[in-house]
Amino acid sequence: MTAEEPAEGERPSEDPQQDGASGEQASPGLPSGAEGGTGKKGAKGRRKSPWGNNVGRNRGQAVAAGKIDGGVHYHEHIGAGITRRLRQTATIDGERVKEVRNTFCAGNAEKYATFQDELRADGVGVISGKPGSGRVFTAVHALASVRLGTPIEELTIDPKERDAGVSLINVDSDHSRLLDLTLLPAPTAAQQVALRGLATDARRSGALLVFVTEPGPTGFLSECRARLRIDAPARATDVFQRAMSRACGEAASRFWLDDPGVRDALEGSEPARAIALAREAHRRRNSFTEKSAWIEHVLRDHVESTDELAGWFRNHDLDTEFQRVLLAAVALLEGGPRAVIARHAGGLAQTWHVPPLWRTPISGNGFTSHLGEIRAHVREDGVYFNRRNAADEALDYLWREHPETRELLRKWVPEAVADLGDRHRLEAAYRWLRLARRHRDISPVLMLIREWGDSGALMWEAIPVVAEAAVSPEFGPQVRRVLYEVALSRRVRLVDRTVLEICRVYGRVQPATALTRIRAIAEKVPAYWDRRLVQALEDIAGEPENTGIVLEALVGWALGTKRGRGAEVAALALCRLLAMEGDAGPRVLEELQAGERASAELVSAWRAAASCGTEVGRALWAWFDALTSCRDASDIGFEVLRGAARDHESFRHSLERWLNRWRHTHVHKSPAIEDLWRIITEEGKR
Repeated sequence: MTAEEPAEGERPSEDPQQDGASGEQASPGLPSGAEGGTGKKGAKGRRKSPWGNNVGRNRGQAVAAGKIDGGVHYHEHIGAGITRRLRQTATIDGERVKEVRNTFCAGNAEKYATFQDELRADGVGVISGKPGSGRVFTAVHALASVRLGTPIEELTIDPKERDAGVSLINVDSDHSRLLDLTLLPAPTAAQQVALRGLATDARRSGALLVFVTEPGPTGFLSECRARLRIDAPARATDVFQRAMSRACGEAASRFWLDDPGVRDALEGSEPARAIALAREAHRRRNSFTEKSAWIEHVLRDHVESTDELAGWFRNHDLDTEFQRVLLAAVALLEGGPRAVIARHAGGLAQTWHVPPLWRTPISGNGFTSHLGEIRAHVREDGVYFNRRNAADEALDYLWREHPETRELLRKWVPEAVADLGDRHRLEAAYRWLRLARRHRDISPVLMLIREWGDSGALMWEAIPVVAEAAVSPEFGPQVRRVLYEVALSRRVRLVDRTVLEICRVYGRVQPATALTRIRAIAEKVPAYWDRRLVQALEDIAGEPENTGIVLEALVGWALGTKRGRGAEVAALALCRLLAMEGDAGPRVLEELQAGERASAELVSAWRAAASCGTEVGRALWAWFDALTSCRDASDIGFEVLRGAARDHESFRHSLERWLNRWRHTHVHKSPAIEDLWRIITEEGKR
């Protein structure tokens, strides 16, 4: 795709000239609704939007109208559920902390107790160990036990930033904090200085901070006295005993551990499997009257699935090998129509050179009987496994025991998933994320970015899933690095749109790193992308705690030394943010009047937006409407406008021009607006 071509797979048009909308302006150079207006609130007490008609919380609907005043501003709405899910992924919530405290077992109790004492005294600690040793689990338990009841934040770093993004971390609150440095294996000198400074700031604030690292030299953190090296994870039996005792009581825990089958299942297992077994035992504790039946059924359904799969694979080879292909197809497309799964299973068999199940279209037993062989069934034309989680278990087995299938599956899946409905496509995307998490392997997430993200049929299902991965503790820095590489690439492709949308979604939770990537995209894409870029910035700033971060970043883009396309986008976005509606007027103006936003911040924003012509006029119009009822120009909102006009010729001309238009458009004079007009014109004559 060239830079001049529209992106493939677009959702409904953002261009008011299309979809039957005329796109006519109400009057040349005036915001829509300005002719003869009074600046008063519209129906239900809400002020009319300075942007004219818009499609606000809309996904996929069509707009039909004989005439539309202003422009149609379309965007994909970010649901509260998505944002809430991302926040839960990016933070260590109370339930996770509770689970850690209920199941944690120290590999060396004496060393761990010493670490806790030193962390309590110094405030900053370092936990090192290999992947899978329980480093993060231990860090969470240490923070939760040393300072009971204190919220725990999981901080993120950005390896692409000169200071690894440390300057964006605020340690002023009394929250305890965890920072995983394993994705920064060789920090630069500047990054080491920044991390050392972060440790110093944490000590000064009195908050707890624990760094998680790989084994090896960490001389830049030499001042940290609290150190713990984990050589091996806790024994699965110890973890199970603690988790089971908490969940079902000491007697039940002893009974389970006395069972030979339970001990065999836990032998050599990871702590996570022991926790999962205890959780399943607790879930089904009231389903059986006999304790032996309780253990038997839980082991069979939850623990022995891997052994069953191994036996099943041994029995389905050579002549019945197509059953393996069918198992893989259902595992990846579960819920899809039977015809779709049958067709794509046949295609996958051809790719893997497996003989087909049927010699002719009418040969052999029917499709349903073959589903019975893989313990699956048809329900309302959709194909499902008989047992919950069977799809994940089958994928785990293939990923672990047949790693040569990974690349082939990644190539086959996008085409097959594209034939599913929206809901099942989204579930297929989340299936890949769960697979990545279970195996600590980022490659499934990379597939969602590169293959799904470059497909018009799949990109919208990949976006929320990759956004979740971008804020996750497991893959966050790696995923954000890949998004940054795509944004920096010279070509403009559909995957750039996908990355923009991913940043728009995850940026509501972690705005700073998302803004860096959006700016890189803004610098290379043509002007018809501006609406998409501005909408992404608006959505990120829509979270009240993000507004200041976005304003500061956009002022830097617009007024910085490296002025390119990003400066134009920033100026346009600033106009939108300055006019973004609150309860009774522009939100930033309400925050300014409430003392929640600094005057200097908005002075800079107005100056940076001054080059935007009509757009800055619309933003000014919204402020004039909100301030019209004042007695004179003494309100702090007027002070900001006067301050922005002082010694800034471009904004002063814009302010004078739009003030004059507002005065001539409105029948009734406003004393405050007249006062501002007098002050601005007098200062202009000096």
